[in-house]
Amino acid sequence: MKPTSRITLLRALAIASVAVIALVAAVARAGASQQSVSAVTEQDAAPVWAPNGKTIAFSSCPNCSNEAYGTFQIYTVNANGGSRRELTHGALSSIDLSWSPSGRQIAFSKVTPGQVISAGHVYVMNANGGSQRQVTRGGGGYDEFLGWSPDGTTLQFDRVTDGTGAIFTVGLNGTDLHELTPNPNDDDDYWGVWSPNGKKIAFDRTAASAFGDIWVMNADGSSEKRLTTNPKDDFGSAWSPDSSKIAFMSNRTGFYQVYVMSASGGAQRQISHTGHSDAEEPRWSPDGTQIAYQGQVNGNYEIFVVNANGTGTKQLTNVPYDNTDPTWSPDGKRIAFLTARNGGSDVYVMNADGSDQHKIG
Repeated sequence: MKPTSRITLLRALAIASVAVIALVAAVARAGASQQSVSAVTEQDAAPVWAPNGKTIAFSSCPNCSNEAYGTFQIYTVNANGGSRRELTHGALSSIDLSWSPSGRQIAFSKVTPGQVISAGHVYVMNANGGSQRQVTRGGGGYDEFLGWSPDGTTLQFDRVTDGTGAIFTVGLNGTDLHELTPNPNDDDDYWGVWSPNGKKIAFDRTAASAFGDIWVMNADGSSEKRLTTNPKDDFGSAWSPDSSKIAFMSNRTGFYQVYVMSASGGAQRQISHTGHSDAEEPRWSPDGTQIAYQGQVNGNYEIFVVNANGTGTKQLTNVPYDNTDPTWSPDGKRIAFLTARNGGSDVYVMNADGSDQHKIG
């Protein structure tokens, strides 16, 4: 099953369940408790740095249990730690958050809570949670996986209708709605990502009854170009800061690994090497010299960084619980991530060399 923007929420809950089991076993082996074992009640997901690097926004479900999928809301916290601030409220889950380039606004999706989304739309609010307004309406499906144009005037999102995705753009006031990838062949288009220079959008396309590939198009939807033709799943595009390269995930070796290629296509270099286990979620450092990702080690996910040319791999986390979703600070000095080391799913921050790992909020 290919990840979508929903994967972070679902993984957060899966992490929690595994973490509790592992924690109980560890305490039993040690014969003593270094931390109390209790029902999981808080699940954090999808940490995202504000453009100024001072604040981290994330989704969290304060009252989720291992078995139940509850309602997620959006919170912010000072990147150096402190009390979290709840920005959204209500019966719907608020997920897929994305900071505006100016840092003054946050776009997000409000969707039906639970493991299966049945409806949802795009919203925008001020960075303090004020002036929340609905941007998209109708459509007969749900809107997710949001991104801002680099000039901050337009939102890109995926609209899923009857299980099939398409890439759209819309103005901040809800006008100028454009479907960039109509589906005459019932193709499934998703995970659209704007290039940093604003000229292109990369996306994943799965043709009917086939595997997925990486495609790019102009920001207005013209000149679609297929970049990968591998008979396996290629997906999860991440642009380099200078818009010249794309990192992505592929299971062409039998397990998911991270690859890098030119944004115009061509040779594809494998830069992660986790053997018979998966490596996922590539994220470029702000200077474009390194890529962070999550890779499986002995059944758990750990955070790694590797030079963009595939050399110098370094494992940053090393605990017997999942560590996922690495996200670079804008200055490249720190990395935020999710960890299950406390029995739930918490947002942590560490230095880019892996030192000083600590919970915030």
